[in-house]
Amino acid sequence: MKSNFISPVFAEKFPMAYRGNGIYIYDKEGKEYIDGSSGAMTVNLGHNNPEITDAIKEQLDLLTFTYRSQFTNFPLEELCHEIASLAPGDLTYVSLANSGSEAAELALKMAYSYWTAKNQPTKQRIISRWSSYHGSTMGSLSMSGNASRRKEYAPYLIDCPVLELPFCHLCPYEKEPHDCNLFCANYLQKMINRYGSENVSAVICEPITGASGAGITPPDGYFERIQQICRDNDILFILDEVITGFGRTGKYFAAEHWNLEPDVIIFGKGVSSGYVPLSGIIVSRHIYQEMAERGVNFSTGHTFGGNPLAAANALAVIDYMKKHDVVKNAAEKGRVLERALKEMMGRSRMVSDVRGKGLLWGVEFSRDKTGKNVFDPEDKITDRVVKACFSRGLIVYPSFGYIDGISGDSILISPPLIIHEKEIYLLVELLEESIRSVEKEVEGLLV
Repeated sequence: MKSNFISPVFAEKFPMAYRGNGIYIYDKEGKEYIDGSSGAMTVNLGHNNPEITDAIKEQLDLLTFTYRSQFTNFPLEELCHEIASLAPGDLTYVSLANSGSEAAELALKMAYSYWTAKNQPTKQRIISRWSSYHGSTMGSLSMSGNASRRKEYAPYLIDCPVLELPFCHLCPYEKEPHDCNLFCANYLQKMINRYGSENVSAVICEPITGASGAGITPPDGYFERIQQICRDNDILFILDEVITGFGRTGKYFAAEHWNLEPDVIIFGKGVSSGYVPLSGIIVSRHIYQEMAERGVNFSTGHTFGGNPLAAANALAVIDYMKKHDVVKNAAEKGRVLERALKEMMGRSRMVSDVRGKGLLWGVEFSRDKTGKNVFDPEDKITDRVVKACFSRGLIVYPSFGYIDGISGDSILISPPLIIHEKEIYLLVELLEESIRSVEKEVEGLLV
């Protein structure tokens, strides 16, 4: 049958997925794939989890839709309460959307509404980082620092990215970690000075870089310094936890690794485990109270935001996570995965770095073990590894161009948080086989 679906890659024909179970997806021919990336870092509780599907079926028989300016509903209210109880600091109030892109735009709009309420309308500029990703809508893409994704729509975008990532392995500022004094974090103050703090609304960061940097993790002290600079300059601090939130890094929110208390957290993906589209923002009490006291409403939103079906889905996810100690499992299995990947790196010629936390890990490829002799983009190393894995029944997520917008090859390993130890070893075994096959293909490029 001819497909009428607009594929993201016109020239490529994808296999037909038929069913899923746990960490596995099966195509219509019956071939089994380990979902080593949880789709797009989304299916945290695995495919066809009966405790989640049963809750959705139950809600289908009660109520599937209400509009936010006409009704509230029980699942919505209970979900917002649960999310607030899990969030760090005084993050207390929740607004819901459908995708991470929409949620990032909600954060952007919330920041503007807050400064309007405080009668500081010139605070409009958002500062973000290169090699970041916050979404595909024009506002969220403007905040994203993924050069290749920005390029196609550049005429429509605002230039928000100005900071480099805290990538100590290949420092963008060409510093050495042992004596740089967190130059990458302190550079934020220089940018604020140039713009004027009276013109800067917020700073937005991913706690651990996802799709655009494959698990790049900051050194200790980095985010603490970023947060303090924001506080000192009366600027909102926004953490994009669309990927890292709801257990992915071994904490409910990655902010907990550094005891951070951001003003806004963006969430999505894992909150519903991919069963029903859902995302949102959690905002601090001081933001909500300021707007409420000044009579500034936050009426922006989306048709399906806060619908009872998606809320019931997310409630079932949170209940499952608590009942089965999923966050603890993610931390424990993350240590197993880390050890296995680093042992694999020792045996590989082109794996130059393994980085991440919990069950979110990046594997980087270079011509030698230092990581400084990068492959030419035309070598398509990331694409080769992804396809080699797929042919062996392992799904991994590509990430490239994070060094300078062009160079940099890596993949993300982010399996469902319910993965068992023996499945981790099988995943790494398939990954190592795939990498070795690519090493043979590019033998002449390796140093």
